[in-house]
Amino acid sequence: MTAPAGVHALIEHLVRHPEERGLVTSDPGALFARFGVDEAAQAVLRDGSRDAISRIGVHGNYVIKWLIWSGRPTLPFFAISHFFDRR
Repeated sequence: MTAPAGVHALIEHLVRHPEERGLVTSDPGALFARFGVDEAAQAVLRDGSRDAISRIGVHGNYVIKWLIWSGRPTLPFFAISHFFDRR
């Protein structure tokens, strides 16, 4: 599956222009408009999980970058005690 129009271009832009990464949380709508990202893809990028973003065709490396820049976890978290409790 190919990523929705504008998504990869948006993320590639943010790779090259780190000073604009703050827009991911402060004004994502401006980024989406600038790169022509449709409303369905916007919804997934705003609220979707790692797997949901991947399912719409976003490259795995870009999924992780987007999640980091948007302040969301890239992997599920669990207590470290999980390992110690099993001993």
